[in-house]
Amino acid sequence: MSVQGQISIALMQHQFAIKSVIQSSRPIHAAKIFSGKSIDETLQVLPLLFNVCGKAQAITAVNAIESAMNLSANNKVQSQREALVLLESLREHSLRILIDWPKYVREEVNHSALARIVQSMNLVMQSLEPKQLLCIDAKVTTISDTVVELWQSCYQQLCETIFGMPVEHWKTSNEAEITVWAQQQKTQPSRFITWLSDQPWKHAGDSTIRPLPNISDVEFISQLTTDKAIFVAQPNWQSRCYELSWFNYQYATPLIALLTERWGNGIYTRMIARLNEVGDLIIKLQDFFQMEVMLNKCTSTVDGLAHTNAARGRLSHYVELEGQHIKQLCIVAPTEWNFHPQGVAADSLCHLNTERQDTIRLQADLMIHAIDPCVAYQLLINDEVRH
Repeated sequence: MSVQGQISIALMQHQFAIKSVIQSSRPIHAAKIFSGKSIDETLQVLPLLFNVCGKAQAITAVNAIESAMNLSANNKVQSQREALVLLESLREHSLRILIDWPKYVREEVNHSALARIVQSMNLVMQSLEPKQLLCIDAKVTTISDTVVELWQSCYQQLCETIFGMPVEHWKTSNEAEITVWAQQQKTQPSRFITWLSDQPWKHAGDSTIRPLPNISDVEFISQLTTDKAIFVAQPNWQSRCYELSWFNYQYATPLIALLTERWGNGIYTRMIARLNEVGDLIIKLQDFFQMEVMLNKCTSTVDGLAHTNAARGRLSHYVELEGQHIKQLCIVAPTEWNFHPQGVAADSLCHLNTERQDTIRLQADLMIHAIDPCVAYQLLINDEVRH
């Protein structure tokens, strides 16, 4: 039932300049099908329609609908919903690291470790009883000792397979210490970082597109309702393109801020940022399961509007109701910000290193995955475009 679609990217190189052209077949207006549908039917169907980041889509929808109904789930329900989002984001980032990165160092995927991690993470997500959480007026799920043990197993597997050490230790490392960690080559991700560090184009893709600044919800809704079709398909703010990816969560962290200032926000910085993001997600979930620390959702000040920091970036839903039915549902997804024809992906791809033309595709693939961990795309370069 999924209608994911894909991004089509064409790169045209002329001597030492690259031009990028991005087109999208993503179902940007698919939310129209929910107009006239009941709230219950919408909440059941929506995560099936958007199977990538399905939990984030469902949670954003239920939060938006509760907001439109002037209902508010209690803090424990909101915290457990946020835990589902963090688990989904952790799964997406971890899978890309464990599946994609080994091929660059000419190694086979560690399928046994991958299977254990995926199984553990899915069991933890199922234990939170998503069907119960993702409905109006949800009740709190009891987190048993068994669930905590499941998470602890997942935590240990992730630390061992990705970092080769407790993630809390890795998170205290500076740039030099991360270089030493990579050179020790105890894990496939560390060997990937060592390989990447040896590439002359490792800092390629530095973009001038900045993270989206804080926009008030009133201004956001004004922009959405004024020109909905364009804003949903190719969002910008005050006629400028901005980035709204997962990298925005890392942009101001001390390590990534330093790397960005020193080397730019290209491939290497974003790959280290991905490891840092995985570390942050693990630590937040460890605090939630082990210390019972409450997780806070993104806040909204407009009825019917909800935001969620998903694996791809900030996701927004705006809903208007007629009784128990959906009058209209608008979804502004981070992919449309980031793969805008003049957005961060397009700009980054124009700043690849052209001195080694045989590495353009390699650089481009790394850059695209560094911006979006789960985007479906087709990449065409030069002569391929004319076929």
